[in-house]
Amino acid sequence: MVTPAARTSESASAGGSEQLTGLIEHTIELLARDMAGAGGAALVSAELPEDVVAAMVERGAAALRSTATAVWERSGSGARLFAFGETLRLTGARDCPIGDAAGRLRAVIADSRHLGSSATRPRLFGGARFTPGGAHRDPAWEEFGGWQFLLPQVLLTYGPGGVQGNVTIAARPSDSVAGIEQRLRTALARPFQPAFCHTGGRVNAGGVVSQAQWEATVATAIEEIRAGRYRKVVLARQSVAASGAASPGAGEVLGRLAERYPSCFVFKFAQPGGDWIGASPELLASVEQGTVRAASLAGTRRRSADGALDAALATELLNDPKELDEHAYVASALRAALDPLCSELCAPATPELMTIANIHHLHTPFEGTVLAGVDILDVVRSLHPTPAVGGAPREEAVEAINRLEGMDRGWYAGPIGWMDFGGDGEFAVALRSGLAGDSEATLFAGAGIVEGSVPEKEYAETELKLGPLREALRGR
Repeated sequence: MVTPAARTSESASAGGSEQLTGLIEHTIELLARDMAGAGGAALVSAELPEDVVAAMVERGAAALRSTATAVWERSGSGARLFAFGETLRLTGARDCPIGDAAGRLRAVIADSRHLGSSATRPRLFGGARFTPGGAHRDPAWEEFGGWQFLLPQVLLTYGPGGVQGNVTIAARPSDSVAGIEQRLRTALARPFQPAFCHTGGRVNAGGVVSQAQWEATVATAIEEIRAGRYRKVVLARQSVAASGAASPGAGEVLGRLAERYPSCFVFKFAQPGGDWIGASPELLASVEQGTVRAASLAGTRRRSADGALDAALATELLNDPKELDEHAYVASALRAALDPLCSELCAPATPELMTIANIHHLHTPFEGTVLAGVDILDVVRSLHPTPAVGGAPREEAVEAINRLEGMDRGWYAGPIGWMDFGGDGEFAVALRSGLAGDSEATLFAGAGIVEGSVPEKEYAETELKLGPLREALRGR
């Protein structure tokens, strides 16, 4: 075990800033105080010194986005999370639902020690497939698994109090100061190194179909809806685009998305085969100090540069029976899923208008108080997939998606987000998204199909939704 004398002697020769030396001292103190009887390895997390954080911030947001293993931004609220390296990565089999991750993540949290405030608690970043398994199998999705979460070595958190950071390493009480110092220095070098050098990033081109083929699929779904097989199904499609999204260009692409869509959740989850990136307008759920928030987002109209026409399109959306009916499916399902987890739950009686750069949406926000012991993964497991990305009834709609789409959705329309070591977290639905490699990206978009749908209009809606990523990739 590290002794105070050894700590003083070894840290004196450590070199580097006084604050970094202090970080090493505090980490050893934590080991000696809280892990003396543990014997085995545990995760140790500590706040980063101010000078180390400042040096990272000076690199600029574009550089941080490019080298991060995971990114989570909502620029309109000022929230930014940049995660670097990985202390731990957990992956579930392809056919495992995200709910199966809960036990393993809670075990990781239980076997950890954090020296610092709740604001700098470590966070696990991850996501999951739209549905476990699936009828179609694309090799590009294999390394993502059914679900996956990573615990970064270094995390920068931008918030109301400024920029803070933490570093997390695996350690034992028997570790030497020199060994811990080396691990800390290695971790702190991560923000300046690319997460991966990509060679892939293209999903199976067999999943890309023509406009006529996709519209024919939509027509089949409409016939099945009229026959009473289900009420709504969300059908998606792929589109291949030139990509500059992998390192070093990811910072520019994500930066364009964050600037143009400040109310959206801009995300990146890096893998050796490609970066999963996107700008989703749809919150799946968040939990913060006992308060849960979720949102029903269904019903779409394009925007217009002409102010009068734009207002008319918004009014048309708010009064369209087909769109209101589609939206009601989603709102009803969210309430049914959230009620058992909450002591109280509130939502407006009629949908509101959410307007982003290129689209109007119908939007119903939910807010409630979760029961004791309920964390963000409990909420995600209960909500996903909502009718906004699957359909209604759920089982019949998912079966139709597997049968009709002819592609592997992978993580498209699945949950993407983070969970901290206190059980709080925030997840979006992975929409307006794509799997990006060095030269190409495969983009995904879908549309909700109900009895009143028109195939040509639904195709136009997917084109509208593909616009943000296409433009960001092209540098527009």
